[in-house]
Amino acid sequence: MPLGELKKNNVEENIFEQFKEVIRDAIKEATHEHKLTLTVEEAARYTGIGRDKILELAHNPESGFPAFRVGTKFLINRELLKEWLKKVAEERKVL
Repeated sequence: MPLGELKKNNVEENIFEQFKEVIRDAIKEATHEHKLTLTVEEAARYTGIGRDKILELAHNPESGFPAFRVGTKFLINRELLKEWLKKVAEERKVL
């Protein structure tokens, strides 16, 4: 097989693998919408609040942030997070 054709096949395989990864990630993201809890990273993506700020809020019991620990890992209750965000927005709090 000529070198140009081999390169073309490799490029096509690479594009196909990237496409499969995008589809896998989209399916994974869609199925997470049914989860009752979010990880810190998921909560950061979900809210647009930075990961470090989410952790700061989770560590501060006075923040009212709906996080709890499972071992060393924080989880955030999805429904309570929605309510907390609404309250923060209504009060025009600065985080």
